[in-house]
Amino acid sequence: MDLGLSGKRALVTAASRGLGRASARALAAEGARVAVAGRDLKVMRALAKELRDGGAADAVAVQMDLSSAGAGASAAAAAAEAFGGLDILVVNTGGPQSGPFLSISRETWERSLNEMLLAAVDVSRAAIPLMQAAGGGRIIFITTVGVKVVQPNMVLSDSIRLAMVGLAKSLSLEFAEDDILVNCLCPGPIATDRMEDLIVASMDRHGIDRAAAEAIWLDEVPLRRFGRPEDFGAVVAMLASRQASFITGSAVTVDGGKSRAY
Repeated sequence: MDLGLSGKRALVTAASRGLGRASARALAAEGARVAVAGRDLKVMRALAKELRDGGAADAVAVQMDLSSAGAGASAAAAAAEAFGGLDILVVNTGGPQSGPFLSISRETWERSLNEMLLAAVDVSRAAIPLMQAAGGGRIIFITTVGVKVVQPNMVLSDSIRLAMVGLAKSLSLEFAEDDILVNCLCPGPIATDRMEDLIVASMDRHGIDRAAAEAIWLDEVPLRRFGRPEDFGAVVAMLASRQASFITGSAVTVDGGKSRAY
């Protein structure tokens, strides 16, 4: 199926690994022009070369520190300068600290709000005028299955990413007349570095072995396995495609059935 992404201009934030990297790869494989943003410019340049070698119409590296107030605007401007505009924005952020509520300091809350919610706000504010000028676009926020079903010891992720869903829903209404479609993807347990960190944290917190820690994360997953990053990337490409032109304001789970909500 031709997704109609050839030549489309995309920016993917926090693209160095995990779901951001999988998103960039999926868009590149469909022939999009992809700007990959992250803190380490050397890593981003290597990824951009990998994407060009793998079929991207073009790929560029952008340095972006999610904790910096001006980073979103700079990243969007750099992508638009490289490609002559912007059609697709994939907003990925690093995962925040896990742990029970009373273990999380106010400073950690503030840092996580800056690096997740406010980073999403900043890059969206910069990207939307570019999409208006292009006659439309797609914004995809990467959140968590925790916005559908609360994840224990994940209070930062559960709450801040739920705020991102509210942001996405509001933007989907406000900018529908500009043909800017805004959706969230809500991943469950996917085999990424972040998942590895959570498994190790579960082992340490509960004093259990790896198999028992993995079982905690897979207990509510009917498919009884971790998802693959490429499983997630494929859904990103579909939501960004012309075939998804009537989907906006949705929070779509990619979780192996973990969320039992309708």
